[in-house]
Amino acid sequence: MGIFNWLSLIVLLIIASLFSFLETASVAISEHKLISLAQTQLWATYALKLKRKLEQVLIFSLFGNSFFNALVSTISTMLVIKIFGDGQQLILSIATLIVTLLIIIFSEATPKIIASRDPVIVLRLIAIPLYFVFILTRPIIWLIDQIVYLLTRLLGIGNADGTSLDELRAIIADKKSPFEEQHRSILLNSLDLQQLAIKEVVIPLRNIEIINLHDNIDNLRQQLRHAQHTRIIVCEGESENIIGFIHVKDVLALIDNYQLTDLRSIIRKISFLPDFVLIIPQLNLAQTQRERIFVVVNEYGDVLGIACLEDMLEIVFGDFTTDAPHRRYLMIEEFDGQYIVDGATLVREFNEAYKLNLPLHYDALSINGLLMKYFGAIPPANCCIKVDNYCFEVLQIGDYWVERVRISQII
Repeated sequence: MGIFNWLSLIVLLIIASLFSFLETASVAISEHKLISLAQTQLWATYALKLKRKLEQVLIFSLFGNSFFNALVSTISTMLVIKIFGDGQQLILSIATLIVTLLIIIFSEATPKIIASRDPVIVLRLIAIPLYFVFILTRPIIWLIDQIVYLLTRLLGIGNADGTSLDELRAIIADKKSPFEEQHRSILLNSLDLQQLAIKEVVIPLRNIEIINLHDNIDNLRQQLRHAQHTRIIVCEGESENIIGFIHVKDVLALIDNYQLTDLRSIIRKISFLPDFVLIIPQLNLAQTQRERIFVVVNEYGDVLGIACLEDMLEIVFGDFTTDAPHRRYLMIEEFDGQYIVDGATLVREFNEAYKLNLPLHYDALSINGLLMKYFGAIPPANCCIKVDNYCFEVLQIGDYWVERVRISQII
């Protein structure tokens, strides 16, 4: 009879540990992983059913674990009384302490640690049998669930939120996630793209190849003959008075000595966009309307520059038009942590090139804009400005902007 009681204790501890396994494993594994595994694994199908009823499964696990642990305590107490008698309070207390340690070690801590480290192996072994036990105990679990629901409502606790954008970003950025480095970068850029406006990819007018119809026709022919782009912006008079663009293939179709009227006939319409338009909707619009180039204006109607479809895509997929003239900005690493850059360089591109974290502002996209924002005006040459953990030394200035800067990290 004594051996039977001891075996009963061991069996009860094992059964109680199964509920601890289920509790931790069902929380530790993601639903997306179970959906993937359920296509080929039968156990994953049942594990997924349990995962989708997580709150009830947690109640079921706690109920089963507590019930069998209580049986362990009851049987152990009966054994101690039977062996040592009812009057040995000290021995009973020591036995209770030992049983409590056994429950913590074998029924609580060990199963939960194992399940948290490898929930797939655990669920592969226990998901199917415990699912059917869960179905059999549904009436009890439902009653407990309703009581818990009422208590949480009284305390003003609502449903848990879904996965936030920051959590999703952390999951993708985790080196343990099953993504190649390039794919991880694309996914992270895609998440950031949700908040980026078209102003992030604006090319200033001074960096754009523009032909002016008020210029001499011979100069226009020469300029078009040596054009470095397939689409050339056309203005009339002032550079901000943009009337469209010319595609180089249309120029090739003209006779050799074409005139101004011939050029006007091949000018294509160009769309104007406000600078606050988000990139994602604009990508969709560009796809449906087959447009690749846009003029960006601010709230006052002033032309800020040009935005290209390629630049929008490069934010996600990385640079693939690095030979474009507007990207030939100076970026030199003099020493470790010290750089010389052009003022027109975009902060985002500089950060990407050297894995830095210069502050990004919606109204200061370039190095020049960042310095003007913090200085409050065009900084003079040879002055130094501290921005976060970086020192900006202005080396050269133009009429209206900073042309060259030395950037040093402050350690």
